[in-house]
Amino acid sequence: MESLDIAAGDYLWMLSRGYPQKSSLKLVGDKFMLSREMRQILYRGISDVKSAAARREKLGSVAPGDRILVDTYNVLFTVNNYLLGKYVFICNDGMLRDAGEMRGRIVSKPVFKKSVTLFLGLLVEYHDTIFDLFLDEPVSYSGLLAAELTGEMDRLGIRGRATTVRSPDQVLVQEKGDAVCTSDTVIIDQFQGKVVDLPLQLLQKEFNPRFFSLLK
Repeated sequence: MESLDIAAGDYLWMLSRGYPQKSSLKLVGDKFMLSREMRQILYRGISDVKSAAARREKLGSVAPGDRILVDTYNVLFTVNNYLLGKYVFICNDGMLRDAGEMRGRIVSKPVFKKSVTLFLGLLVEYHDTIFDLFLDEPVSYSGLLAAELTGEMDRLGIRGRATTVRSPDQVLVQEKGDAVCTSDTVIIDQFQGKVVDLPLQLLQKEFNPRFFSLLK
């Protein structure tokens, strides 16, 4: 991905000098003849220098006694898209993101179910941690999934529960917690605690992949 590396440098240069994101992406994408997926990697993977540095400073790990607020679909679809073979990469703010563009659509129920199983398998390792999982109420079958997740958490001895809310973005910013688990930049920028990247931890543990990195 040499051309993408060079394109990323140009795109970062423009964003860090205040050029508009949309026009900068088009200019760089056209210059290097990038595919839609490659443009999506730049769009999701590159933030201006100042914003990226501020987010990296928030990155931390799960500690005993923590209450972790989880942007559940954000997490599950990152894992889901990796399992589907979509591009998954480390961004210049240190977070793992994907170029799947699924927008809440489940294209393979068995793969999504495996994503859930893998995620719960990671949470069960943290015996002294509380995980509050928030799901987008408007997404189809969120209520059913929340009930299934809570049931499995009880069965596995995972402290916490899953619940549906109208807008997880607002709840995750306002709710009191020691850490938030999301790759959503709006939430990360506003949350006053640390950020944990559970999808990165999970995928490294299960598959030991070599992710393409925009973190230079």
